[in-house]
Amino acid sequence: DVMLVRDDDIPGLIMDGIVELGIIGSNVLEETCLNRALVCGSISYKVLQHLDFGICRLSLSVPFDQEYSGISCLRNARIATSYPNLLKRYFDEKDIPFKPFVLNGSVEVAHNSGLADAICDLVSTGATLEANGLREVETIY
Repeated sequence: DVMLVRDDDIPGLIMDGIVELGIIGSNVLEETCLNRALVCGSISYKVLQHLDFGICRLSLSVPFDQEYSGISCLRNARIATSYPNLLKRYFDEKDIPFKPFVLNGSVEVAHNSGLADAICDLVSTGATLEANGLREVETIY
């Protein structure tokens, strides 16, 4: 049987033994692993093959007009993201406090809506960032 489910659900279905195989981005897998390590500690999977499509990166972005001289500029900033665990790991490694604001989509509108100082989202071409007055400043995954 084949199941069509949200990509965020696939790692858990595999790790819980409900399905045998799934196709997801490495960002989704890593976010799930970080979350499961916090919640239940049970992480079991095997990557069979890396596929050459859907190439993107998880990046921090700030408004075009915001001065940026390094990650410390975002100390105590409110950052919108759909990947709170990857973002936390990155900031923890740099020992920089921040305030996460979790959104499940449309992260790029968070700054213009006054919800966040910066965003952390998937970037492929950067066109969506540019359309929302943002520029990529750090790649975190």
